[in-house]
Amino acid sequence: MKKIIKFSKTYNNVLSIKKDFYDENWQNLNNQVKINKYYKQNPIRISCKNCQKKTLQKFIKNFLIEYYVCSNCSHLNGKYQDTEKFAKKLYFERSGKNYYKNYLNDYNGRVKNIYLPKAEFLKKIIKKKINLLDIGSGGGHFLKALEIKKINAQGFEPSKVLCDLGNIKLKKNKLINSDFNEIYEVVANQSKFNTISLIGVLEHLIDPHLLLKSFKKGKAKFLYISVPLFSLSVFLENSFKNVFPRQLSGGHTHLYTKDSLNKMAKKYNLKIVGEWWFGTDFPDLYRSLINTSTSLNKEIYLKEINNKLFKVINELQAVLDRNKICSEVHMVFKKK
Repeated sequence: MKKIIKFSKTYNNVLSIKKDFYDENWQNLNNQVKINKYYKQNPIRISCKNCQKKTLQKFIKNFLIEYYVCSNCSHLNGKYQDTEKFAKKLYFERSGKNYYKNYLNDYNGRVKNIYLPKAEFLKKIIKKKINLLDIGSGGGHFLKALEIKKINAQGFEPSKVLCDLGNIKLKKNKLINSDFNEIYEVVANQSKFNTISLIGVLEHLIDPHLLLKSFKKGKAKFLYISVPLFSLSVFLENSFKNVFPRQLSGGHTHLYTKDSLNKMAKKYNLKIVGEWWFGTDFPDLYRSLINTSTSLNKEIYLKEINNKLFKVINELQAVLDRNKICSEVHMVFKKK
């Protein structure tokens, strides 16, 4: 099975969906700082979250948190461990009205512009019939995209609020409300699905290795992940202290790299059969400049920055994408 590698996507289609990053900068920033304060209460991390070796080197401090680079696999680690208490605080105590609002806003637009391309990419990689089990499905956007592409899928989501939302939108594919401890067992023991997906999920797990081990035990042949990466956006967030940090904060306590993902694949004897590298590093720069500008005339400022930056933003981002140093990657793994 020959590996397929894809690069880049247009930012123009998702700008309106990400509008709150601009309009609610201070609110988003304050929320992230609050989460980081909770995170600081956790025990100190001793070893790399990815390769589990004690090879961490001090790197930067962002919004109260120190970060370390692993000299063995290049993974970027927050100073503190991820705990069950922290996860519950982050994903369940806050999973009511605010999360519902975020997921409900422009549901169809998110499906069309963000999740349909993910489903289309997967179909290019796996030529045979796909039966998919989606873990951490949120509001079911990816399940809806799969439904549109006539892919049979089922989702597991710990938040009942989001399950209820998703099932309103879904017709054939369905969401099941399940505790994450149960999900590990399901992945290990199921025989119905040939593909497991973790879209924006692996980085949020207390112990990603538990789920990877469950996948290895189970009968599914393919694993489809989307994870955030250690990229230019991290440096921007380190410099722009008054801008909401999208990449490295909140639930993103650690970030992957090309090397750390290759190490992960090797550890679990997986072959990478699909890669899609893209990001929002230059859109993050654009957003940071707008949110910190001291313009005398906002209308003229936006006109000029759009003319000198935004109109070439996709071309600039493509440079990072093609060098695999962008802010996100989608990967499809196959068991050897």
